[in-house]
Amino acid sequence: MDKLTAAVLAGFTIVGLSMEASASSSVSAAYGQCKAEVQEKFGENTRISLKGSKRFSGTVTVKLSIVPEGESRQRLQCKINGDALVLVDREGQPIS
Repeated sequence: MDKLTAAVLAGFTIVGLSMEASASSSVSAAYGQCKAEVQEKFGENTRISLKGSKRFSGTVTVKLSIVPEGESRQRLQCKINGDALVLVDREGQPIS
């Protein structure tokens, strides 16, 4: 019985670690897409840092802090759902 318990616990651990790894890879991919979009809209010299992320119902939301060259800090959210990417400001207004 002890061997069976150990095997089951090891299986749950492996499954849990693989799910965590896939979540982090999708967040890092989303961050890369959002970073490219921000640099396109605000310029290549914009400083960008990741402040948080979450996944819900197939949508990845990445919270960013950006400092465009010569301007003050801004907080943005980047929402990715499939192929659609939307940048919104703190008030939830899309940035065009």
